[in-house]
Amino acid sequence: MNINIPVFNGFLYTSQAKEASLRAQAANELTRDLRDRIVRDVRTAWLAANASYQRVGVTAELLQEANLGLKLAQTRYQMGLSSMVELSQAEYQQTDAAIGNVNAQYQYRMALATVNYQIGSAP
Repeated sequence: MNINIPVFNGFLYTSQAKEASLRAQAANELTRDLRDRIVRDVRTAWLAANASYQRVGVTAELLQEANLGLKLAQTRYQMGLSSMVELSQAEYQQTDAAIGNVNAQYQYRMALATVNYQIGSAP
């Protein structure tokens, strides 16, 4: 008959306790890292949405100015004070400003969708 009495186990129990403590610490660090990445992603998405919102206002003002320039160019052309080239350039600038405004609105909506995704909200 053999009987084992663990008088000296080679620090097995202290090693297992130390390992469990280190694993718990690693899990806490992974959780903190994940939380920090989520905060970073949400903050980045919000900043992008804010910049896109400001860009929409700027492009709307540019569109208004282009519309006014087109009206002035049309009036000058009708009065015979300018050429067809000036009218064509004003039309081009108005079209370009309209496209820029639509693109800015699209980018803003995409940025809002990204924010909603990052915070886990349904659109």
